[in-house]
Amino acid sequence: MKRLVFILLTFIVGGGFCVAAVAAVYAQEPSEEYLMTLQGANAESYITLMHEGSQEGKLVAAIRLGELGDGSPEVIEALVYGLGQGTFFVVRQYGKVTNDYWDVRAASAKSLGQISDPSSLKDLYYTLRYDPDKFVRGSAAYAIGKIGEKKSVYYLKRIIETSSTTGPDDDLILACVEALGDIGDQSAFTTLVEVVRGKHKRSLKLAAMESIRKLKF
Repeated sequence: MKRLVFILLTFIVGGGFCVAAVAAVYAQEPSEEYLMTLQGANAESYITLMHEGSQEGKLVAAIRLGELGDGSPEVIEALVYGLGQGTFFVVRQYGKVTNDYWDVRAASAKSLGQISDPSSLKDLYYTLRYDPDKFVRGSAAYAIGKIGEKKSVYYLKRIIETSSTTGPDDDLILACVEALGDIGDQSAFTTLVEVVRGKHKRSLKLAAMESIRKLKF
């Protein structure tokens, strides 16, 4: 954003100052484009970009906030805000969604996983269950696994048990299976065994076997 600055141009006349003209110039303030290319900006700048930027700006903010690793309440709040983009403020044209923001939501979820603050779990559980995009739901599962709380096993198991075994939910199931392995709690054992023995494709079965190896008994 540019700020308009007025400069008074003066001349010395008879020992005094005389205003000759007023010139208007623009002083450059940090813009969205600037923040999107800057590597060294602080968390506050990216929080502002998350709330006020375009879709591309919000995406950059979500990624950079995760990279900074700042677990302050303000950063968590900004990323939780990112989780809701495009779900409550949807613009439709000719019956089609034009601002789905799925990328912002997915990046926000993954950054919450990088920061690993349990205070974000409630919002991640909601995203895991209700987000309209399965890739975003998978990103939430990833984050839940990285946070690593035992209580999260219930929510991941529920998604696996209620998802289709015929293909369309494979990526989501895989994310949940891997998250259960990251958490490593033995309460996930039965669900993982059911994946191995069920009608899932081979790659899911192998992932479930790997997660079983990570469980702590």
